[in-house]
Amino acid sequence: MPAGSGVQPGGGAGAVAGAAGPCPPPASSGSGVGNAQSSTVALPTVPIGRDPNDLTNARGRLLNDRPNVFRVAASVDVLRTGVVFAANLQHFSGKPWAATAQIALPQAVTLPQGEQRILLEPPGARRLSSQTLLDLRVSRTVGVGGARVELLFDVLNALNDAAEEDLVTDNLFSPTFGQAKVFMDPRRAMLSVRLHVGR
Repeated sequence: MPAGSGVQPGGGAGAVAGAAGPCPPPASSGSGVGNAQSSTVALPTVPIGRDPNDLTNARGRLLNDRPNVFRVAASVDVLRTGVVFAANLQHFSGKPWAATAQIALPQAVTLPQGEQRILLEPPGARRLSSQTLLDLRVSRTVGVGGARVELLFDVLNALNDAAEEDLVTDNLFSPTFGQAKVFMDPRRAMLSVRLHVGR
């Protein structure tokens, strides 16, 4: 489906459609990828469209577009033990990004940043690695006097997925182009206690 023709459907269970439309590059001089866990689109600090170069290759995927999102959760009560085992599996498409260039402005043009950031390809021409998160929990509730105490043991990111979440830069002419700088949190375990008072 050509860019700009409306909503582009994504595949897979629980798919989230990605809207295609004008997507000007953010004013930030860092990576255009952004934080993978954020659901907001940063607004530019300078007007977009004043310079026609702002709209070069600016038609494509939005910054937080994820065509495929899959989630499944289940829990099981272990008979005669009071133990509950639960699991939560999530899979996400990687976030879109595109190569850019920083162009030095002519002397006649005076802007605070001194450079113009231009998209060399449409947003979504590249993607970060997909992410798969598996979280596990074992819990048990015991009575203590008139209260209930719930013991919980969690293992987060049980698969220890280390997919990248952000890049050093998307500037094609930088020696650190496309290098990852932020990764998913590694596998970790947590032990917690909840106190329930009353009914």
